Amino acid sequence: MTLKKLCVMVLCTFLLILAFAGVGKSAPEEMQTVYDVTHGGLRLVVVAPVEAYPGEDITVTVKLNVSDVQQIYINYINLKFCGAVNTTTIVTFEQITHLNNVFISSNETQYNITIPDDISPGLTFGEISCEWRALGVSFEIPPSGFALTYIKNTELEKLQAEYDELNATHQSMLQNYTEMESTYNKLESDIKEVENTRNLMYIFIATTVVASITVVVLLLRKPKKVWL
Repeated sequence: MTLKKLCVMVLCTFLLILAFAGVGKSAPEEMQTVYDVTHGGLRLVVVAPVEAYPGEDITVTVKLNVSDVQQIYINYINLKFCGAVNTTTIVTFEQITHLNNVFISSNETQYNITIPDDISPGLTFGEISCEWRALGVSFEIPPSGFALTYIKNTELEKLQAEYDELNATHQSMLQNYTEMESTYNKLESDIKEVENTRNLMYIFIATTVVASITVVVLLLRKPKKVWL
């Protein structure tokens, strides 16, 4: 095998490794805490993406931590996630029973949730309700709402991309026009300069011809006789 073929094979293998290394990877979601409450020895936190597109899968994380006591008894923790369809109709697109009748000291669970394709752009929201016992005392969080993830406007972004493309084309054409106008003005200035030079040449030629004729006439004239 020649050295050239070996180098080509090594290069191809390296490119394939780079290609497959990028498969399945995407930009990480920008996350935010959308709910954070501490009450009755329990801290309850919900983390969700800042924004998403319709039809996209998002990851929602629910975290529980117990303070002041070793364990608490969870009667239930329920969550539901809602959004608007046709900008006016509120629909529930996911319901979750996070924990039910269990002792815990801490817990963290991630949920993959699909945003419906027909969800209108704007904020989605969640609702959480919880009941638990700690040190023989019952506590409750009645259904409480919170802002969840902002749904981006796909059509608006498409129009914005088209506008940006058209604007870039317009700016390019404007730049070309400016360059052509500058070239035209320079050409016009050069033409005027040539015309002025040509006019001066005509004047010089005419003056030269007149002077030459005058000299010839003077040379051809016979001198008059002088009588003493």
